[in-house]
Amino acid sequence: MKATADAGLDTTPLTVASTRAEMREFTTRVLGHRTRWNVWVGLLVLYPVATAAVAALVLVALILGALGTEALAKPLRDHALLLSAGTAACLVAAVFIWVAHRMKGNREELFRLHRFAAANGFDFAPEVKEPDLPGLIFQRGTLRRCSARLRRFGPRPLEVADYTAWIARGRAGESLHWSYFALTLGQRMPQIVLDATGGRLPGSTLPVQPAKDRRTPLGGPFEEAFRLFCPPEAEGWARSLFTPDIVARFVGPGKIAFDVEVVEDRLFVYSHLRSLSCCDPQTWRWMSETADALYARLEDLDDNEAMPTPDPVGAESAAAERPIGLAPPYARLRRPFPVMALVPLLVMVGVWAVALAA
Repeated sequence: MKATADAGLDTTPLTVASTRAEMREFTTRVLGHRTRWNVWVGLLVLYPVATAAVAALVLVALILGALGTEALAKPLRDHALLLSAGTAACLVAAVFIWVAHRMKGNREELFRLHRFAAANGFDFAPEVKEPDLPGLIFQRGTLRRCSARLRRFGPRPLEVADYTAWIARGRAGESLHWSYFALTLGQRMPQIVLDATGGRLPGSTLPVQPAKDRRTPLGGPFEEAFRLFCPPEAEGWARSLFTPDIVARFVGPGKIAFDVEVVEDRLFVYSHLRSLSCCDPQTWRWMSETADALYARLEDLDDNEAMPTPDPVGAESAAAERPIGLAPPYARLRRPFPVMALVPLLVMVGVWAVALAA
């Protein structure tokens, strides 16, 4: 018996802001952050150290500026210590306020996702270190972790998360950022990769390239935008799964395309340019509809393994219509500008004005 279709998601929790009490409980109970006084002790130690370091740099800059500016040489020389200390204190304070604002925004997004998960029967985890996943993007680098992971169990499992890892390159390195949603198949399958090459970034963005000898024609109107890689024995199954109406769901506005991988008993949809574990209701509706469409197609393949490949002529006309699940634009969580960060900068301007006018 086939699983019933998803009745829909309640996306209201993604758009309602938190209260102070809710955020305090979430930060302590779910995120497990330390008590507030320990945080303030750390900041009180860090602030003078950072201020002293910046003040030393500002002092050197003032000395060099005084040597090259005759008109301001005397004021700069006489008030060098005041200017360097005041400038450093204000700059560090502005940076602290900006970082605190960003951290508050990140916690707000995590809280809304946690509330959304509770309302829709998902299991929520703020962070999962060293995830045991078989896909291409999970097999490289160190410090591997999934953040904001939501998992739904039942007849049509769904997992959504952001993924980061650190790739060492010589003395330096780079951070790997991906986002994904994953389905669970009813059987183990050979590796099949649908590589999006017609997106905003030229060529493939996958960190590991599939073997070239496994490339097979995709057919249909998306032949130029995607490359299909699979073993010969799975070609018919792959073409029956990735029909034009399904592939069209992996194309979004702004030339954003999504990569897909079937590996072992999982089907991953990868995003390199946008987060999928986000507070955008349209993105969640698209993922839910796309997951339902994929599960329905997989169930049809189970019922009829010899499903014929669709006629390319009819496929082009079907793909010309906008599918229900076509990837929508991405709307980030709106974060108001931190006006308080301007206060230290205005104080810094006042310090300079008083020092140079004296």
